[in-house]
Amino acid sequence: MPPVPVLCELTAADEHEGVRLDVLLARTLACTRGQARRMIEDGAAYIGGRRCTLPGQTVKAGEHIRVLPAAPDRTGIGGGDLEVLHRDADLLVVVKPAGLPTQPPPRGGDALSKRVRKLLAEEGGTPPRLGEVHRLDRDVSGLVVYGLNGVATASLAEQFRDHTARRSYLAIVRTAVPVVAQTIEEPIAERAPGVMTLDPTGMPACSHVIPLDFDEKHRLALVRVTLETGRTHQVRLHLGWALGPLVGDALYGDPLPTPAGQPPRIALHAALLQCRHPRTGEPTRWRREPAPDFWAVVGETTLQLPEHWEEAL
Repeated sequence: MPPVPVLCELTAADEHEGVRLDVLLARTLACTRGQARRMIEDGAAYIGGRRCTLPGQTVKAGEHIRVLPAAPDRTGIGGGDLEVLHRDADLLVVVKPAGLPTQPPPRGGDALSKRVRKLLAEEGGTPPRLGEVHRLDRDVSGLVVYGLNGVATASLAEQFRDHTARRSYLAIVRTAVPVVAQTIEEPIAERAPGVMTLDPTGMPACSHVIPLDFDEKHRLALVRVTLETGRTHQVRLHLGWALGPLVGDALYGDPLPTPAGQPPRIALHAALLQCRHPRTGEPTRWRREPAPDFWAVVGETTLQLPEHWEEAL
């Protein structure tokens, strides 16, 4: 893979101490401040190797600054509408569509976090502090929760870290035999950048699988997977190893192409999310059934979502 080109790269001089990042980039790139601000918000700017999405971030002398050129929009998601499932002073729960990254790609572009920040900014006043504690793969849909202040974000992060926040996914896998309820415990390690593998030397990972429906004719099964851990690509790897590849997941073994006329996505949807409310400590739960594209990527099937699919989270 060829290296990603760099739009500009510099080491901040003494006279740059305390200057806003958007101001410095506007001067360096001979562009408007608004253009520089959009580059930063799109995730194209890095300070000391870490992405910075805050245009008002002040620069320190000696810091290494790098800006990547914007990449073409690759999401295939039209419009900027965002489905908000819950909003209070501490939490925001939104539904991420498939095809939209949770965070901007390294070369910029649309992302869920960018839309959330825009939504909060449009409310007026000082936007609340946005805390991200978990992510979904770009071609996966479903529920994402954000903390809206430092206390809420810290509480959510702790719950995800100690696995008291629970997540359940709906998935469609290719299998010639009916699925039985089971627990999959296989460690996961990184094989290459962005590609994971099952490896006994990897990080522990545990998934609980419950069958929901089986389409014998088309060799498809609908299952619900509840995570005990949250490793990268965990559901995709565990189901692919124990049951069969997820529909649409070419990276991990689905041999069939996406049906004609359907945008690419993986038949995986984060459907249930449960945690303690950071302020009250009360159990809080949200659910969202998958959008039509979840079923459309499968093509012809008799699979249906049972009436009480969300029970026993």
